[in-house]
Amino acid sequence: MIAAAIEIDSLNAPLSSRFGKAKYYAFFDGTSMQIEENPFRSGAKVIGWLAAKGVTDLVMKEAGRKPCALKTKHAISLHYPAAFQPTLQELVKIYYQIK
Repeated sequence: MIAAAIEIDSLNAPLSSRFGKAKYYAFFDGTSMQIEENPFRSGAKVIGWLAAKGVTDLVMKEAGRKPCALKTKHAISLHYPAAFQPTLQELVKIYYQIK
């Protein structure tokens, strides 16, 4: 499952530069997209939440120390689309083109 930290509850949402304090997360399981409000607003708790949801890939605008813990504690890969900031719909297209 792929997840993205986003700022608003929309398929055209911009990626968030905040990990633990992102307002929402979008989850895509290969067939459907769900957007959920971040229930924790704390990096350590968000890491556990994402892992429990079965996230394998996380896309963010940028990352700090907390998201990097995903690599060491859980099998979650981090991705940063540096060249441009895709919407969620564009992100899903790009993700499946490179997988």
